[in-house]
Amino acid sequence: MNYSTLATLIAWLFPTKDDRGRFRTFCRELDARKNSEIIHERYPQIIKKLQKDMQTRKLKVVFLNSENPKWVYQSLYEKFSNNPLFEVQVLITVREGLLKKKYEFCEWEKLAKNNYNFFKNQNMNVDFAFDFKKKKFKDLKEFNPDIIFYEQPWDLSEEQSIIKTSKYALSFYCSYGSCITNGRNEYSEVFYKDVYTYFLDNESVKNTLIEHGCNPDSLIVSGQPKLDAYLKPVNESNILWKTKDKKRVIWAPHHSFYEESMLKFGTFDWNYKYIYNFAKNHPEIEFILKPHPELKRQIVRNNLMSISEMTEYFKMWERLPNAQIYEMGNYFDIFRTSDLLITDCNSFLYEYLPTQKPVIQLINKHSVGHNSFGQKIVSGYYKANTIEELETLVNKVLINEEDPLLSVREKVIAEDLVQPSKGVANFILNFVLKIFSYEGKS
Repeated sequence: MNYSTLATLIAWLFPTKDDRGRFRTFCRELDARKNSEIIHERYPQIIKKLQKDMQTRKLKVVFLNSENPKWVYQSLYEKFSNNPLFEVQVLITVREGLLKKKYEFCEWEKLAKNNYNFFKNQNMNVDFAFDFKKKKFKDLKEFNPDIIFYEQPWDLSEEQSIIKTSKYALSFYCSYGSCITNGRNEYSEVFYKDVYTYFLDNESVKNTLIEHGCNPDSLIVSGQPKLDAYLKPVNESNILWKTKDKKRVIWAPHHSFYEESMLKFGTFDWNYKYIYNFAKNHPEIEFILKPHPELKRQIVRNNLMSISEMTEYFKMWERLPNAQIYEMGNYFDIFRTSDLLITDCNSFLYEYLPTQKPVIQLINKHSVGHNSFGQKIVSGYYKANTIEELETLVNKVLINEEDPLLSVREKVIAEDLVQPSKGVANFILNFVLKIFSYEGKS
């Protein structure tokens, strides 16, 4: 019997709801600690087996995905697929939380099939790790993976969790977004202690993870694989802008505008009407709305709009002749051909930096703030706390093309951005090869 089951049986002995909650949390932590020990006892045997298997067959690398806007592994997929020692596959799963009745309006099945098509349309090897008829998660073992790169540490089904997959595969993780905030999500997930190696964006979050009990040997600062996109020339087919002669603005709103949010970086609630009206009243400027994949769910869940009102709001954007909505991954060529980013989304604050172009950072004064690495990045951005400040900055930075903070961004790029000379994917591939004593065969 595990501790969580014990908690369910005897929690009634505690006099208050808070006491019972603390007892259940304590028991879950004991279970997590026990599972982590089991997982890490398995890894050496897995490595020994795979070292032997590599003599006679290719190792299979799978990338688990439930939301392609968070797809971080494109360059890594390509690196492994081009190496004769490996075969690769993307497996489409579903965020477990979306199966709850309250999220029925999200059409999780349609979302999963759109994810599948995103990869299939790029001629990538992709399959479903979810049985739609049975509404059941598939055991990843049936796909014969040797290495699994996870997309995110939360909303994983037990069937596809590391405690299951560590019986037969090594697990790896790269953050799908950024590691630039003080949010507890940067360090609190048990997943970070279970994964064989977590490839990190920066030293700041590594130090924080160590402070919270993660093994330093499992934390490798590699840089962000998404930024490998900047090593390639712009792909004209990915640009997607409607015109060539207008100034181009990306608005990328985060979902964390509501009181109960862990992060509280979101500002959508106070600026969504203004930014739409600005786009409507400025046909000489072209806009792309790039919402966080969680935004629509939180708009409804937190009663900012009803389902019909939320649907109509986004349709209003689609009807604008100078605007469009883009909700997929593979957006770096859009970044590189834009003139300005307006956002409160931390991953984009980081990912947009190599363009050297200006950013208007929308500020929520209640946010958890940024770590030391994040503070360096946002030091080169223009801050808007109100509609009035946003309007002033748009006129200054976009219309008048004034950018006094450009030199700050250039300095951060030169001194603080972790980018291995041959790319992050090449660094990670070589790291994996060293595990199996195949150093130098990338």
